[in-house]
Amino acid sequence: MNYLQFVKSNKYLLLFGFLCVFLGNLGQTFFISLFNKDLIANLLLEKDNLSLVYSVATLISGFTLFFVGAKIDDIPVKKFTTLVVIGLVIACVIFANSTNLWMLFIAYLGIRLCGQGLMTHIAVTTLMRYIPNHRGKAVSLALQGMGAGEIVLPIMAVHLLLNYGHTSSWHLYALVSSIVMFPFMMWCLHKARLEPIKRDTDGVEALAENNDWSRRQVMADWRFWLILPAIIAPAFLITGIFFHQTLLVDGKGWEIEWLSITLATYGVIHVVGALVTGPLVDASHPRKFLRWYLLPLILGVACLWYGQSDWWLLAFMILAGTTVAANGPVVNSFYAEVFGNTHLGAIRALVSAVMIISTGIAPYLFSLFDDINLFLAFAFAYGAVCMLLIQKKILAEKT
Repeated sequence: MNYLQFVKSNKYLLLFGFLCVFLGNLGQTFFISLFNKDLIANLLLEKDNLSLVYSVATLISGFTLFFVGAKIDDIPVKKFTTLVVIGLVIACVIFANSTNLWMLFIAYLGIRLCGQGLMTHIAVTTLMRYIPNHRGKAVSLALQGMGAGEIVLPIMAVHLLLNYGHTSSWHLYALVSSIVMFPFMMWCLHKARLEPIKRDTDGVEALAENNDWSRRQVMADWRFWLILPAIIAPAFLITGIFFHQTLLVDGKGWEIEWLSITLATYGVIHVVGALVTGPLVDASHPRKFLRWYLLPLILGVACLWYGQSDWWLLAFMILAGTTVAANGPVVNSFYAEVFGNTHLGAIRALVSAVMIISTGIAPYLFSLFDDINLFLAFAFAYGAVCMLLIQKKILAEKT
């Protein structure tokens, strides 16, 4: 089945996944960090204090996701999505009106949990469960919502911030989420009627009976913990770099306008790369791609580390975007291929929780380095070690 036929057959469910991921960009570090300078100025904060609050809120959201994310296996998708969107809108309003660290902490917690964590979790889990024979294409298409956000949102956010300020910007995000995005998402679910599960699951049940893992079994397999650092590496490293992106740009003597342009390029690469990777994963086993998908990111970090010209920032965005594009279809297809569908929500919640915890640690950890080049050296070394760990067949598969 080619892309056009696949999209026509599953258009409403795919659009639902796309919208979930797009809305979840409100909780992504690349977006939130654009407001750091205003927060530091308005709340009279130190850089390290802001990083600490963000990190602690993200850590708690990761632990919360471990339990809340598993509920998608039991709660209907419409109800689960409704509760998550309500939480995200409330968090946006609190963020808009934050006047002290406690309000900022609550806002970060809600935006990170409901945005970065649960919106993407809803999209990917739903699509992998109801379109099991084309997981790679389904996930890659839904994750275009993140790429679209990376292209559109930074430029829009900078414009709104410069012209209307932090508070009005986030009130607008809350308003659009509640009266535009949410009704559209519910309409897509209504039109989809979960028909893909009837069309695409022929013969999948027998496979699932023999291959399904529980979350407890996954956690008991030592091989899983050896590949986990590689799975979370893109989120961990890119969060650490993106959270301090304005400081990195200032330290290198580059312009923030150039940063917004390269971020848009990163989004384009994310979109195109995912479209290419999805069918390749469906035609093969994701294990083959898992071993090498970190290489572009490692090379991109090296570009930032050694480069002084602002063109090296563009090189980083292109290479990092390539790894992130592959991450969605490769890693998520790997979960389903190896662990099965029955406890997919719980297993994804486990990995997503660890991933979010790592993104909570990254901003504060990177802020402890006195020199930008030191944390880039650390990022390069971490990525290289992770890629070495997954070269052997230490994957969590039943023997």
